[in-house]
Amino acid sequence: MSILDALILGLVQGVTEFLPISSDGHLALAQHLLGQVQPLFFDVAVHVATLAAIVIAFREAIWKLLRGVIAADRDSRGELGLYAAASVPTVVAGLVLEPRIEAIKESLWFVGAAFVVMGVVLWSARRRMDGARRTPTLLEAVAIGVGQAAAILPAISRSGSTITIALWRGIEPIRAAEFSFVLGVPAIAGAALLEARHLTQGLDRVGILPLGVAMASAFLSGLGAIALLRRMLRARAFHRFAPYLWLVGAATLVLAGLRR
Repeated sequence: MSILDALILGLVQGVTEFLPISSDGHLALAQHLLGQVQPLFFDVAVHVATLAAIVIAFREAIWKLLRGVIAADRDSRGELGLYAAASVPTVVAGLVLEPRIEAIKESLWFVGAAFVVMGVVLWSARRRMDGARRTPTLLEAVAIGVGQAAAILPAISRSGSTITIALWRGIEPIRAAEFSFVLGVPAIAGAALLEARHLTQGLDRVGILPLGVAMASAFLSGLGAIALLRRMLRARAFHRFAPYLWLVGAATLVLAGLRR
């Protein structure tokens, strides 16, 4: 992988991981356009870089939760339980789908269709932006977790699906984003652990320097994307990403047809 390709793919990952437009879908599309499909190891590595961005951007919420759990605070332990329950669907889906993800990523037909579906999901949130609740119920947390599990598939946005489900249930928009991204910490860390066994093989295919460039690019652009998403949620404009997804989905399907 060239340094320029690494920079581009890292930028794509950082921006699209936090905006509700699917990092995996854009990475798959970008890799097709660049003429090279990277191993799952690369995708997980740049996700780890955006994990670092989550920890930095939401450090206050994460530290408050950890401090409360250590101090045996009942509310904090209850919140940790919600995150644990919401993580279960992702663990199950990851174990089931992980061997098939590489093949799914290579299907532009699937990626294009999933972009379109994701746009419909986001559009459905346009009248659900006035919630005031801070904490989901246990069943709602599991439902949000199912949304995260679905995002294992390329072009299904993790932030888009989880935040939308939270908005459907009346969770306050900024709190919905906070819950979504903190929930993503164990999911991304777990995926990294699963792929750690491919470290040597992955470095041989990608290269240490390009991987470092991609991760740095993903981290820095991710911080900017989080700030933009917060502004969009405050402006009740979350659903406005839907037309973009429909456009990208249609273009991807056209590209798939031309490559038959």
